[in-house]
Formats: sequence, structure tokens, C-alpha cells
Amino acid sequence: MVSRILAFDTSTDVTAVAVTQDDQVLAELDAPSSERHAQLLLPRVNECLAHAGLTLADIELFAVGVGPGSFTGVRVGLATAKGFALATGKPVRGVISLEALAHAAFAQQGVPKDALCAPVLDAHKGEVFAGSYQRNADGELVPVLAPFHALPLMAAEQLAVAAADRVQYVLGQGVRRYPDMLLGLLAERVLPSSFDFPKASVLARQARRALARVGESDLRTLVPEYLRGSDAQLPKAPLRLA
Repeated sequence: MVSRILAFDTSTDVTAVAVTQDDQVLAELDAPSSERHAQLLLPRVNECLAHAGLTLADIELFAVGVGPGSFTGVRVGLATAKGFALATGKPVRGVISLEALAHAAFAQQGVPKDALCAPVLDAHKGEVFAGSYQRNADGELVPVLAPFHALPLMAAEQLAVAAADRVQYVLGQGVRRYPDMLLGLLAERVLPSSFDFPKASVLARQARRALARVGESDLRTLVPEYLRGSDAQLPKAPLRLA
């Protein structure tokens, strides 16, 4: 099993970077970026590597959040991870950002093993990205409600139906963005703001286990989990000059 991992997530307005070794965190940075990931990701990667006393050549696996989240941010993260992989010949493992949030929630003291965890991220345009997860007997995440995007009220309704009579914890920046719409219907346990964005150290742990279980991601097919169409799309009919 690989030991040294460089992980990063750029799906939110936080640039999250971590370097781990055997699941021990050697360095981690979680800093607001105002979605300026293209300018801030590489300097923060270099800072984490320096703090850990490692170079890019020492890394054995690159773990990257694939979204859903900021379209531009996710693209920056994926392009960087693929560039590192091509330059070093080391593998990449993509991780769904909502799953990283759910994993962190289940690790929180006081969250029962049989509970559900529902991460909610701000999707902008008055929408949220959300999903609901439980853990199986092996401690692996199983989606009760696969990642989706919807208006906050509709998302809350879907999460409430998925939970039925089970205890469900909700977390993520989307909860704080639309508290009245979400919590008014869910009336569930809410985790603190420290769970608002995916932690890179959690991505590293997930990627390490996924690599052992299913192997590395294929660079040709590793793409963002957008969940909805991009704003940057070509028109259906070609534009013509008058």
C-alpha cells in the first residue's frame, strides 16, 4: 500500500491541501481562496511539501477532489493532479468531494455508526449539491441518496424522505447558505462550520483505501462530477457575423 500522499480539493471557495504518510498528517492547509485556485493551489502545495520535508518526487499517490462544486475550481484541481501524475509517473485517485465531507462527519465523536450523514454544498444559482450516506459493516460509505443538485427546499425534501425515521446529520456550507429552507424541513442535527468544506487529509485517507480496493483512476476517463451542465457551452447553432 502506498505511504506518502499529496491530496487537494478545490471544489469550494477553500483551497485544501494536505501531505500524509501512512494516514498521519504531515502538513495541511485549509485557507479561503475566493475561488482563486489557479493562483493559490501550487504555492500551497509547495508550502505543504516543504513543511513535510518532502518533494514532489517523494509522493506515491495524488488524491484529488472531483466535485461536485465550483466548475472552474474542480477543473483546476484535476488538471493539476493529472499534470503531477504525468510528470512523475505516479498514480492519481479521484474522490467525490461530498463523500469526503461524509467521511469526516462519521469520524466525528458522537455520530452513531448507524446514522446517516448528508453533506450539502452551495451550488450557486440558488441551488445546492447534496447527498446522503450510511456506513456498511466494513466502515465503507454507501450512498442512500446519490449526489444530486436541486433547489434548497427540494433538496431538503429529498433528504428527509431518504432518512425516513433514521437519525441524519447535515453539514456543509450549503446548510449555512440556506438555513431556513434546509433546516426548517429537515430539523436534523447540524455539524459545526469546521465541516463546511472537504478536508484534504480526509481525501488522502479515502484515496489510499480506494487505491487498494479498486486501483488508480484512469487519467483518460477521470473527469469532474459536475452534476449539471456547465455555463461555458458552445451554442447549438454556429454564430454568424452580420
